[in-house]
Amino acid sequence: MVHIVIHSYKDSVQTQDLIYLDFQGSFESVDNIQLSNVEIGDLTLSTDSAQLIIGHHKLTGKKVKLQKPLAVIHKRKDMMDEGGGEYDVVTILKEKYVFSGRPGLIVQESLRGLTRIGK
Repeated sequence: MVHIVIHSYKDSVQTQDLIYLDFQGSFESVDNIQLSNVEIGDLTLSTDSAQLIIGHHKLTGKKVKLQKPLAVIHKRKDMMDEGGGEYDVVTILKEKYVFSGRPGLIVQESLRGLTRIGK
């Protein structure tokens, strides 16, 4: 039998403030660049919405309450053995930001109106 201990949030060694971002799609990079530890954009949070700007694209998200809270746990480094271990509850997530729409294109003010389609 494997013995696993999960320490409560107040007794955890490592706690963090985390945000759950839910995207309805995927991110792709040019030339197969790995996306770990890469700045992908600017995130602005407000009380009920979020805005993520990546290059010339703007994504808008809406804050939604999770049906069930989500515990984020992290294995303690001093317990990296194969047969069990100890975990810390890093945070409890109760809400998320859902980005369900397509990205909007951001055009510089100086370039607006240069191309007209139709009359």
